[in-house]
Amino acid sequence: DSKLPSAVRNTLLELFGQIEREFENLYIENLELRREIDTLNERLAGEGQTIDGAELSKGQLKAKASHSTSQLSQKLKTTYKASTSKV
Repeated sequence: DSKLPSAVRNTLLELFGQIEREFENLYIENLELRREIDTLNERLAGEGQTIDGAELSKGQLKAKASHSTSQLSQKLKTTYKASTSKV
């Protein structure tokens, strides 16, 4: 099927597996953070407080996600460079 040498193909499959695991971890973390935000917002609403800070929380989450994404990107670049230098 594939025109790639088996060693290169195996390396690519391993790297794509790592990428998939990272995305799964980020997805799970995102779900947990959303649940936590919902819980905190419900608690604030129950106490009669305004939820103006929710937008700030979302902004902070976006900043954290952006930071995590840039770290993932750097890690992938480093891993890719290391694996291609072996080939």
